[in-house]
Amino acid sequence: MNSYDSSNTEVAVGKVLLIGVTGGTGSNAVRGLLEQNVTDLRAITRKIDLERTSLSRLNSSGVELVEADLDDEHSLKAAFAGVSAVYCHATAPDSALPNPQEIARAKRVAIAAKRAKVSHFVYNSAGGADRNSGIPHIEQKFQVEQLLKQASLPTTMLRACLFMEEFWKQYTRPSVLKGAFRFAVQPDRPLHLITTKDMGRVAAHIMKHRSQYVGQEIELAGDVLTPQQMAEAFSRVQGSPVAYKSIPPWIFLLLFRKSLFDLIQWYRTQGYQADVPALRKEFPGLLTTFAEFLEETHWANAELMYQDL
Repeated sequence: MNSYDSSNTEVAVGKVLLIGVTGGTGSNAVRGLLEQNVTDLRAITRKIDLERTSLSRLNSSGVELVEADLDDEHSLKAAFAGVSAVYCHATAPDSALPNPQEIARAKRVAIAAKRAKVSHFVYNSAGGADRNSGIPHIEQKFQVEQLLKQASLPTTMLRACLFMEEFWKQYTRPSVLKGAFRFAVQPDRPLHLITTKDMGRVAAHIMKHRSQYVGQEIELAGDVLTPQQMAEAFSRVQGSPVAYKSIPPWIFLLLFRKSLFDLIQWYRTQGYQADVPALRKEFPGLLTTFAEFLEETHWANAELMYQDL
């Protein structure tokens, strides 16, 4: 991350189009935008169905919903009408495997954004995208970055590190609540962590200060801890001991998940490289520590689930 002008001068953001925010991680990013008073928001959805929990929450938050399909270029024209800025959380669902539709959709979005003459395009990319990671879904994020640049759009790339919310999922949290944090990374290997809400909070800040951030690429994390330190944080919030238990990466191969095996190996040998002290100085009050995240999400309440975040 470069060193930026710390001027507090803000600009009007205008209407912001949200892409890929109707899932769990995206809707949390919207909460971050709203917390920072970026409120003139319009979200794309294939179908406006207020029986769907995520869409109902967005609607209740004052987010305008518009029907559009990233696979249909013509449907994007109305979605982009009157839009000043874009926050693109994703053009395909989160997965350890690359989705070939992600690139095609990004091309359509880039064309639509260019035609709409948006003043700022913020893209939620992946940490390590610029370092030849060899991880297909990370490499694909980098391809999307290049597409946006080739379209000569005024972009800022927010390269997310490991989402803290991942530890709420069924393959991790139940075991932690019982006293065992199992993960396939060395106990002393630093892990760079970010909350999905903080993605939105930082996106809001850079939209308000776009002249400072257009053209920048920022690997984003709010905390960096080893698995052993994370186990200690779990212990404190739960009020009972949690032991870190490193599991061998080859287990993922036995489960026929080579994509996860490769990702874990990348965590073990390369991983994210966000400069957390510099980021916390650059974005004061906008980044959440892991301990704060556990407290804010009521981690120790065993009745809560990932869907409750």
